[in-house]
Amino acid sequence: MITNLIMVGIALFLAGLLLVGSKYRPDGAHFFDRENTGAMRGFWCLIVVLVHVPAAYQNGLQDMLGSFAYVGVTFFFMTSAYGLRLAAVKRPESIRHFWRNRFPKLLVPCVLTNIIRMMVYALGGRGVSLGMLIRINGWVQWLLVCYFIFWLCYRFLPEAWRDWAVCGLVAAFSLGVYLLKPQGTTWCPEVLGFVWGILLSRGKGRFTGWMGKGWLAKNAGLFLLSGLLGVGYLMGKGIPFWGDYVLKILLGMAILGFILALNTKISIGSRVSRGLGAISYEVYLLHDAAFLALESAAPGLNSGLFIFMSLLLTIALSLVVQRAGAWILDPFCKKQQKLKR
Repeated sequence: MITNLIMVGIALFLAGLLLVGSKYRPDGAHFFDRENTGAMRGFWCLIVVLVHVPAAYQNGLQDMLGSFAYVGVTFFFMTSAYGLRLAAVKRPESIRHFWRNRFPKLLVPCVLTNIIRMMVYALGGRGVSLGMLIRINGWVQWLLVCYFIFWLCYRFLPEAWRDWAVCGLVAAFSLGVYLLKPQGTTWCPEVLGFVWGILLSRGKGRFTGWMGKGWLAKNAGLFLLSGLLGVGYLMGKGIPFWGDYVLKILLGMAILGFILALNTKISIGSRVSRGLGAISYEVYLLHDAAFLALESAAPGLNSGLFIFMSLLLTIALSLVVQRAGAWILDPFCKKQQKLKR
């Protein structure tokens, strides 16, 4: 009973992240801007936490909410590509300093997270090794591959070829990894979000223009398509390639398309959702450490209470890492701003 009440409360909070502060803005000027993407990242990062809850603490509602977590990971890849392309188009010369600008922002939170994880391991009586300090999260490794492909294409290819080369190479990377190691391999469908981000950055105006007429009907169509593909995915996700790869990609595209279609005329974002969006990267890196800490400090918690406390602890640790990372990177960021001037 307690677990059900807590999970309903979490579900309502997640819904509130999208609904509170939302406004109808038919002009579309807000579409996929920093505030809206930040709010959506805040929502999706908590969904990702729910899917990774340890098996002993899982429940039906948590499993249902977490079933959509892969769409959140796809969204993170998409926003990364979208931002990279916008920055490269706005300041073409910045590609020469690509890694200097982005490596620290990716790796400093990773190292700080590793320190916290080592502390959790040590306090829980688990083995700790120095190699844990330089561990790079698997999802970050995939993101770095996408970054490398983007940098390679934008640094050395003619402008007309760049975006198509990025999309083709990322798609080939996704399919190649899936075919070489289908069992136990993650993020093969999700990494294609990087392709969707490139394409959205290129066609943002055309997409919003297309949504300008028949907005409600097109949203209803995308919602229906998402539902049909969702049912198909539940029935066929065990089928190699067509179910666990192609259908998963199509479902992710449909859900993201529906969300983007809504966003063309509905602006979302509150202080809470934007605040969570600002620490979404740290939330992703830290939630497994929060699980370990709670399992060690308070074994035997019921499912709902464990999940609720895990979310709170993850957010608290993420704020600490985000503040510490900002303090470490502040001198570097100021130097970069001076160079841009």
